[in-house]
Amino acid sequence: MAKRQRWSRERIVQEIRRLHAQGIPLNMASVRRVFPSLVATACSRRYFGSWKAAIEAAGFDYDKVVRIKRWTPEEVLAEIRALYRQGADLRPSAVAKHHQTLLVAARKRFGTWAKAVKAAGIDYEAYLRQQHQEWVEADKRYIIEEIRRLYREGRIDELSGAWRHHLTLFRKARHRFGSWKAAIEAAGLNYEAIVSRRKWTKESILREIQRLYAEGKDLSVTAMQRNYPNLLAIAQSPYYFGSWQAAIEAAGLDYELIKRQRGRRRREPLRVKVTAE
Repeated sequence: MAKRQRWSRERIVQEIRRLHAQGIPLNMASVRRVFPSLVATACSRRYFGSWKAAIEAAGFDYDKVVRIKRWTPEEVLAEIRALYRQGADLRPSAVAKHHQTLLVAARKRFGTWAKAVKAAGIDYEAYLRQQHQEWVEADKRYIIEEIRRLYREGRIDELSGAWRHHLTLFRKARHRFGSWKAAIEAAGLNYEAIVSRRKWTKESILREIQRLYAEGKDLSVTAMQRNYPNLLAIAQSPYYFGSWQAAIEAAGLDYELIKRQRGRRRREPLRVKVTAE
């Protein structure tokens, strides 16, 4: 666990300056909404004794910075247009982080941030679609580069078992490309040559179930569909166990207990061991 950073006069000053740079009003009420511990600590007798003293220690004119700007509708629209021309992120979450007073004023004057952006002459829906497409393309580039990196490093086993070794990458690839195979091929690799299918046996399935169990994984059907779909599908196939319950019980585990403890880490030990024939 990371060590908590302790308060000091220097840190208080830094945090006040950071909030000011983000466009957050430095009046006590506004700062309390986003950083209550900063106000409480700064005002304590151990540090500055008052919020005004802390503000002035940060190098600001207290009477100026605590004054809340009264935005007119025209000023709101002009600022939105200026941000758009600068290529700033116009999503509400980004505006709240860097231009909080503008966001509040826009909602007050126009009802919602979207309405304010539209009033500024910007096609907000088209803007969001474009942003979404850029995020999708950025995700695809990242996925392709990660696959190529693993290939360059000779980590072929990790590519063939990505659902186990690189679950986040595996999920993201299926989401953006539709399948892991499509992602592999988008990276310019031959799927059949690079990702050889694993030869499962009943014993290897049971060992894999036991390994996941020993690691405290959630073995409920819902969790397996989400995290280990290949193993679930193989185990349920008529050629192997016919159902997930049968596979779990063949591994020596209590299926009903696993269902009841879904999402919670279990503590009881394995009851049996499965050995290869």
